[in-house]
Amino acid sequence: MNGFEKRSAQKKHAILKAAAEIMNGPEGSKALTIDKVTAATNISKATIFKYFQSKDNLIKMVFKNFMAEMAYDAEKTLQEKRSFPDTFTALTQLKINRLDHVSQQFYLDLMAYYSQTEDKELAEFMNGYAKKSNETLLTLFQQGRKEGFIDPKYTDEFLFIYTESMIAGIAEPAIYTRALPYIAEWSEVLLKGLAPEK
Repeated sequence: MNGFEKRSAQKKHAILKAAAEIMNGPEGSKALTIDKVTAATNISKATIFKYFQSKDNLIKMVFKNFMAEMAYDAEKTLQEKRSFPDTFTALTQLKINRLDHVSQQFYLDLMAYYSQTEDKELAEFMNGYAKKSNETLLTLFQQGRKEGFIDPKYTDEFLFIYTESMIAGIAEPAIYTRALPYIAEWSEVLLKGLAPEK
């Protein structure tokens, strides 16, 4: 990367960081304006539009960046080669920690954006993210069976539904703030429910 490319990358990072901080307030993405980003970064409007084309595209990139960072953290956790219970608990903790660092409105905007968008590029990104998440879960289920922590009678399809419904429930803004202190207990109860009968 030459000096020009490095400066461009630094500017893009600064713009995304400033936009994310603005969107992480109580008003969520409604609070984002290019003027606010310019004031926070000292980067001109023309440069911001050069890199991101529009405010809507900037919002999209903030959300994509958030999801990509979650996927990266999960991949790093998997590479640590811990036991099944430790890996499962660590992955759950990662998601909860991420959600704990964003406002309720940011999370609600994120969910609404992905469920309502007709953006083809974003749809492809989300499909890729979902595919990778499913591959991660499948690998985890196989590890759990191999280590004797998951009863073989439970099919992958059931485990996908079971895990996704639990994660969706705990990701509800009204629930996840209350669940944060109990992440170890939550994981333990969930895992006990999947364990083979003694």
